[in-house]
Amino acid sequence: MSVIQQPNANSAADSHCSSCGAPYGEGVSGWPRTCPACHTVAYRNPLPVAVALQPVYDTKGTALVVITRTIAPARGSTALPGGFIEQQEDWRGAVVRELKEETGIDAPERDVRLADAMSSPDGHLLLFGLLPERPAADLPPSAATDETEGWQLLHRPAELAFPLHTLAVQAFFEGRYI
Repeated sequence: MSVIQQPNANSAADSHCSSCGAPYGEGVSGWPRTCPACHTVAYRNPLPVAVALQPVYDTKGTALVVITRTIAPARGSTALPGGFIEQQEDWRGAVVRELKEETGIDAPERDVRLADAMSSPDGHLLLFGLLPERPAADLPPSAATDETEGWQLLHRPAELAFPLHTLAVQAFFEGRYI
């Protein structure tokens, strides 16, 4: 009978099989990988991210709601509201949840439509959900949240904290999502 080592607090991330706990061993890298003990194949799947494109209009014209991040990565930078999709959560629900958490803005899940899907070099899949345009005057006041300094309006394309956010904003203002 073999004894299988269990990972401990000092183990490196992804160094042990998630099925049986056996160490992968020296030199094992890359994905997928096969456990030498139980032969389970492990995959590294992309982490899906839901990103909100909330267009608004005011006296200056059409704008998008953006936030200033107070958390890493990109603390202090401007980004679209968004975050990871939770286990068993619909991506549309994640779009409106993240919009609410980061801006205080409510939106119905049924109004979200897929504007774009992009993969980042670090392995994340970003789903950009477009909401209907609404008057800026109807939005709640901008206020700090657990992750942001509050929201503001972006009236033209700009470089944002994340390259794919920048691409989506450019596409929006070029009319490619309408």
